[in-house]
Amino acid sequence: MRLNPERSVHPANVTLTPLDEQQFGLLRELAGVIWRQHYAGMIPAAQVDYMLAGRLSDEALLQQTRARDKWLWLMRASGVCVGYCGHELAPGDGVTPAAMKLGQLYVLPSHRGTGLGGFMLGHVEAQAREHGSRLVFLQVNKRNTTAIGFYRAMGFQVVREAVFDIGGGFVMDDYIMEKPV
Repeated sequence: MRLNPERSVHPANVTLTPLDEQQFGLLRELAGVIWRQHYAGMIPAAQVDYMLAGRLSDEALLQQTRARDKWLWLMRASGVCVGYCGHELAPGDGVTPAAMKLGQLYVLPSHRGTGLGGFMLGHVEAQAREHGSRLVFLQVNKRNTTAIGFYRAMGFQVVREAVFDIGGGFVMDDYIMEKPV
């Protein structure tokens, strides 16, 4: 993980709080800024809009915030919302043990390289252990070299490739990465 000491945020000034219904608009605004900047040139803008609309609709957010096996967290640094993460339990099948799926981990461009992504990932890993999971996995776009590099630096390994039809004529061409915790 690269850490820029001039921009580092001391963990005492960083908080993660569960998303609640009053913050749905804030999350949509934050995600819109992050995704449109981060995915520019990687996936079509229409796909970004489609994915944001599906993942961050009131219905989708209510389902996630009310579930007992899914979590969404807003991250604040010195009181300012600068990122978010989401994860969920993926049940075992008798052969493969239960795991924690990291579905989202995003930081504003202005706060990248300050250790905040690692801070959130550490939280997700602790949640995995607390819920009996010994593995965290995620999907990442094959062209998302920045995120792939971050996850590799944090101990994740690519275990396979997968293409997912997400509807609307769009697909996600991803790597599946895993890390034992």
